[in-house]
Amino acid sequence: MSRQSEFEALPWEKFLKRMATDWHPGEHWALIVPTGGGKTTFASGLARTRRYVLALDVKGGDKTLAKLGWERLTKWPLSRSDRRDIADGKPFRRIVGGTGKTRADKLKRYALCKQILSSAEEMGGWTILATDLKILTNPKFGDLWDEVEELTLLAREAEVSMITDMQRVSGQPRESTDQATWLGVGYTRDTDGVGRLGEMMGRSRAETRGAVEALGELPFGFLVVNRDPHAPILITKPRAL
Repeated sequence: MSRQSEFEALPWEKFLKRMATDWHPGEHWALIVPTGGGKTTFASGLARTRRYVLALDVKGGDKTLAKLGWERLTKWPLSRSDRRDIADGKPFRRIVGGTGKTRADKLKRYALCKQILSSAEEMGGWTILATDLKILTNPKFGDLWDEVEELTLLAREAEVSMITDMQRVSGQPRESTDQATWLGVGYTRDTDGVGRLGEMMGRSRAETRGAVEALGELPFGFLVVNRDPHAPILITKPRAL
């Protein structure tokens, strides 16, 4: 296979248009992005392609999420009018959690996230944007690892998709990718680490190395790997919301 057929560069809007059809309900994303590398911008762009989205604002007041212009959801379960809108097929996208910074506010936010993660599988059809996985699963904070793990394992039948993230390519735990259909990696020079992640997704090291080299020509870019070994690795450059 030639390098030209191994990866494909797409402008951001064309990439999102492609994801609107190629990313199917029940398929999960694992994002590997260093701090400040555009993780939330990338994930928020993905979320715009879905009809029913709950974006967990674990920190409270995430500026990138706020730019989406979605209403905030601070209570669960959903109201009767919200359920009626969903039943009617209207798009339903909400940022989950209030913006308070006190300890009580944070605990209330974590509890709301736990309620939603525990209910998502029963509801079906949702996309859960959980970009602060480190906070959600840390015993000192959200301590929601069991809920996240269970949802990623069992959500496919309910057509629930999750978008989760980690910050480091090197030392990436297998658990973060073994349930993912899609892997998005932010700009990096760690070809060995990306090659190892690519192998977890069923791709060759040579294939992912070529994509990383091409990625270097697109500052702050992303490469996207699908678990299908016949699919090209996609390269794109997220734009700010």
